[in-house]
Amino acid sequence: MSYHSRTLVKHRQNIIKQRHFLSLDYKRYGKGMIAFHPNEDELLSLYEKAAARIPAIASFKTVLRVYRRNPDTILAFSRGAQDDGSRGPILGFLAHLPLNAKGHLALLDGEFNTPDPQNCYLARQHERPAALYYWAMYFTPDIGGGLALATERMTSDKYRGLPIFCKAATQEGWEILRSLGFTDGAVYPDGRKSSQPLMQCLPLDPAAGRAPYDTYIPGVNAGAKTPSVTVVHKLDDLMKALAIRAATYLEDQYIPYDEDVDGNDFTATHLLGFVGDEPAGCLRIRYFAGFVKFERLAVLPRFRGKLALQLIRAGVAFVQMKGYRRIYGQVAEDVIKLWRHFGAKQREGDGIQYLTDQTYYELDLEVDAPQMMLTHMSGGAVLVRPEGQWDRPGVLEAARTS
Repeated sequence: MSYHSRTLVKHRQNIIKQRHFLSLDYKRYGKGMIAFHPNEDELLSLYEKAAARIPAIASFKTVLRVYRRNPDTILAFSRGAQDDGSRGPILGFLAHLPLNAKGHLALLDGEFNTPDPQNCYLARQHERPAALYYWAMYFTPDIGGGLALATERMTSDKYRGLPIFCKAATQEGWEILRSLGFTDGAVYPDGRKSSQPLMQCLPLDPAAGRAPYDTYIPGVNAGAKTPSVTVVHKLDDLMKALAIRAATYLEDQYIPYDEDVDGNDFTATHLLGFVGDEPAGCLRIRYFAGFVKFERLAVLPRFRGKLALQLIRAGVAFVQMKGYRRIYGQVAEDVIKLWRHFGAKQREGDGIQYLTDQTYYELDLEVDAPQMMLTHMSGGAVLVRPEGQWDRPGVLEAARTS
C-alpha cells in the first residue's frame, strides 16, 4: 500500500506544488475542511475506491486490523458541515504507520512487511513512535486543505521531528511526493544509507536560516542528537558553561580551579553548545582593540566531535558580525589540528606554561571581512537586541508595540 493521487488539476499547482509537506499552512488551506477518524463503514468505502487506483494495496482485513490497533493511523478528509448539518462527502484519506524503534530499523532493513505490517513493529496510540511510514495517500482535487490539517498534527509532541518514509506507487505519485519535500533514498539514524526503495521526508529544521551562533531552540530537539549553539544571556546558562568546563578541565584534564576560573568570565561573551537539549560544550570570547581572543573551548567527552567544530564556526561568525577579523588563541598541542582546520597558524616558540605542566601554543587566525556586520548605523532597535539575536525583534520592541 503506498501513494496515489487522483488528478490534482490546479490544486497541484496552487496548493502543494513545491511546498514542503510539513510546512503546509493549515490556517490558510484548511479553511472549510475537516479531518476525522472514519468509522468502519466509511473506511470500507474509502478502501474500495483506493483499491481501484493503488497497485498492490493491502487487504481490507489488514487495514482494519491496523486501524483497530491504533485509530490514529488513518485520517479522512471532507468539507465541513453542510446546510443541513451533515458532513460533506469524503474526499480522500491519509494513512500512516507509526513505527516503534524496532519497526523503524525493520523498515530500513527490508524486514518490515508493508502490505501486511507486523503488530510488533507498530506503536500504540499512547506511544511516541520512532518513525512514520506513510502507508497510503489518496487524493482528489479538493484534498490540499485536508492534507494541511494532517500536517498540523505532525507538529504535536507525539510526532514532532520524526523521520517520515514512504513509497511511490505511480509516476504521478512520485512527482507529487518530490514536490512535497520527499527525496529518493532513506538513511538510518546513524547516517548509513538504506538499500530499500524508500523515499524520505526530512523534518524541517526550525533553525534554518539562523546564524551559526543562534541555532539552539529549547525543546525542539529534545531527545535528538542534533548539535546547536546559542549565546549565553542568563546567569543560569553561564553556570552551565562553567559546569562543562569543570567536567572537562578540572576533572578530565586535572587543571587547577584557579587556572580555569580566572576572573574574566564576566567580561566575555560565552557560547553554549547543546546536543539535543543537553548542555554539552562552550567557548569564551574576549575582546581587545582590533582582535578577539578565543579561549575555554570545552566539550564533554561523550559529545566530542562535530560540536567543537560547530562552536568554533559559530564563534567566527559571531565576531565577524561585530566587525572583527583577527582571532588570537592559546591551545594545547593535542588540539592544534582542530584550529588548523579553520586556517589558524601557530606562532614560533616553545609555548607557554601556567600552573601546570601543560604547554599552550599561540595561534593566529585571520578571517574574511564579513559580508554584513554591525555598525553604529545599524539602527537603534537592532543595537539593543540580545547578543546574537540581531535579526529579529527583541523584548523592548515587543513592549513598545504592545
